[in-house]
Amino acid sequence: MKLHKLVSIIVLYCAAGAAQAACAPIRVGYLNQDRPPYYLGNGSEPANPPGASIEMIREIAASIGCPIVFVRLPVARVRMALEAGSIDIAPMSPIGDESATFAFPLGKNGKLDADSGLPLVSVVFVRSSDAIARDVDTMRHLQGRTIGINHGAMYAEGLRQAGVRVDDGASDVARNIEKLRRGRIDGYAVTLVSAQDMDGFIAAHFAGELTRLEKPLQSSHVWLAVNKAYYARNREQVDAIWAWVARNGRTRFAQLLDIYSHGQ
Repeated sequence: MKLHKLVSIIVLYCAAGAAQAACAPIRVGYLNQDRPPYYLGNGSEPANPPGASIEMIREIAASIGCPIVFVRLPVARVRMALEAGSIDIAPMSPIGDESATFAFPLGKNGKLDADSGLPLVSVVFVRSSDAIARDVDTMRHLQGRTIGINHGAMYAEGLRQAGVRVDDGASDVARNIEKLRRGRIDGYAVTLVSAQDMDGFIAAHFAGELTRLEKPLQSSHVWLAVNKAYYARNREQVDAIWAWVARNGRTRFAQLLDIYSHGQ
């Protein structure tokens, strides 16, 4: 090998090593609960396959050349861990104005940038045998009835104030659906990126047993929230992550959700 080629290869390896060293592993926190199709499996480690959300976060990290470490936590601990700095980034839907606690992508008006997040809807599944019209006014239908939600869901108190009996004792999809099938709750509310995201899962596992009501309970957004100190140290890196989501997030996430609904 000629000397100048050898020197070029050494320079490239050194540059690559410097770039890798400059980008410390990003610690991403998410729920340790099975929430198909977004997060699969329970426990401390990502499942295989891990779920559409984790697939996309891996792609985002790869796009900026950074290694990534996933930290699965109970739902109530994700916010605390992000604020304390034991994780750097976590998918999050803000409760009120949390801009003083976490860093979020902001638009030119200083408000949360909707393009850098993903839309969310909370939908309700009921028993098909109850013969409830799919186009019923969902909130009105739930008045005086018991709705199951995943433990730790932030909209529990709002539902209670609206006159809905809330059962939030079950931690994941499987346990709530089992309660619904056994008649212990009258419906199961779950938050999704689009209303149809769980239809494939429901059809594959509970064909004919459950029906999704067409009118969502509520709409919101989810963003990749960032620890304030981490953002101050890694502003360029985090801005690149948010920019990737704004450019590619909705299209790519829809593709991943379609893959998961047809075979994962």
